[in-house]
Amino acid sequence: MITRSMIFVGVLVISPFAQATDLHEPERYLAKPLKGDYYVYGGSIGDKTPPTQKERKLSLMLIGPLAKDLFDHIGPDAKGACDVSPGYRERIRGDLSCIHTKDHGYACYFGLNVVTGKSTRDSIC
Repeated sequence: MITRSMIFVGVLVISPFAQATDLHEPERYLAKPLKGDYYVYGGSIGDKTPPTQKERKLSLMLIGPLAKDLFDHIGPDAKGACDVSPGYRERIRGDLSCIHTKDHGYACYFGLNVVTGKSTRDSIC
């Protein structure tokens, strides 16, 4: 069974290599490059435990225009955010969390349990 998490990771993997085949294709349908980082681990994200065959998770951090778009579309700012600094904003929808700070811009975090194929919330508060 294909889950939304699997589709999301597939898009992340394929999109840097995708090219438009039709020059008349509207730009909104063309693949765009992603900016961000990833981290593969075992245990919980704060433990720095090496991944194993039985416990392997992927944490993704997206930045740039995609992070801003996600931030703008996932709803109102979260109450009781991780940081109470002026200018810090956080929004959460399911396992997707996005933040905005004046100094660093937009960033979104999403995780995937590779063994089960289920999404996880992968940001450290």
